[in-house]
Amino acid sequence: MTRGNAIEIRYRITGYAGFIDPDHALWPSPLPAIRKTVSGDGSAPGAEPPIVTHADYFQAVHAYLDGTGRAHLHQALAAHVTPDTASAPSAVTVTLEKHGEFYHPARITIPVGGNAISLVLNVAVTPIGGVCMTSERDALRRVSPRLPPGRLPTVYGHAAVPGPGGLSIEMFMADWFDDFHEFHLSIDPRDGRQGMVVWDTTAAPYFLSPGQEDEIHRQTAYLLTRAFDPATTEQIYPWHHAAGDFVARIQGADPEVRLITTRQYAPTLEGPDGDPDQETRLMALFVFFLNLTLRNRIDRLDGTGQPAWAGERALPATVRGFFDALDGGLATEIKALMGAHRAGELVAVLAHVAERYRLMPMESDLLEAHLEAHGNRLHEVLQEWL
Repeated sequence: MTRGNAIEIRYRITGYAGFIDPDHALWPSPLPAIRKTVSGDGSAPGAEPPIVTHADYFQAVHAYLDGTGRAHLHQALAAHVTPDTASAPSAVTVTLEKHGEFYHPARITIPVGGNAISLVLNVAVTPIGGVCMTSERDALRRVSPRLPPGRLPTVYGHAAVPGPGGLSIEMFMADWFDDFHEFHLSIDPRDGRQGMVVWDTTAAPYFLSPGQEDEIHRQTAYLLTRAFDPATTEQIYPWHHAAGDFVARIQGADPEVRLITTRQYAPTLEGPDGDPDQETRLMALFVFFLNLTLRNRIDRLDGTGQPAWAGERALPATVRGFFDALDGGLATEIKALMGAHRAGELVAVLAHVAERYRLMPMESDLLEAHLEAHGNRLHEVLQEWL
């Protein structure tokens, strides 16, 4: 347990009982890390980032929360509770939740009036993580006005804290979606069929009904299409179900879906002079749509297993979510472009789109196995809309 001047900060690690302090065996051990460098990340050629221990991590988080982060905590509390209870907290619990390629996110839990407010503190301990964090904060700021309120985390502040070996540890505080959990394609042990499981960490994982799966795919497509800017052709990309970019909460029969990250926000296509004309804008929307129909079906079993392809019901649900997000005029224009493609032509265009937007080698075999059937079925579904 570590105590600052006016705020008590306690540390935990998911999967370990009790609190973590300097006497704990994990305190001096290195954080699990995927060590990569990227062009422009500030690393010397062949340089390895400094080793960051759990002690370095928690001490950096403490320095942030006891310094610059106090104002960010106050801003977050003011957004979640009434003004008269939004004073600076006297205690918080920092739980290191998981280890990713770019971030080591922590959940910040703040007791307020008998309840608790949860926030996420995304922490980047490598130069490439810092580069990605800069891109993500910019993307979140630009995408947020395009989505319905509350569908994307609000960012409350960012800071850089000195780490070991001259490393700058970057972090930003944002909303944590309580009671929302990752969902993934999975094999249901009850019947051996593929379904969709919600990884409820407070109770137990459970499988969704076919109708709930459809709604997950529809809302995913809806949010990504709302984020697409038809004037600039900017879109959220990359994104991946296997990475847990979307989370869901099931209340009653209906899922609610939230997007928890936007790594980049960039144009789909650009015109010759960098300013897309109307024809280019419409083609960019078409390319976005085709890629959306593919990517919304790609996952890994249970998030980390073998590549998985969502069943046929995902396709009409994705198309419905896409059109739900468009205004009438744009929907009419894109339908005319879609209607000009025969099934074989649609498959050919999908092949080009799949190759351009393929995120990892494992997707090649998956797409090759399903692309033709997907394109033919997509053509049938579009005829119903056209």
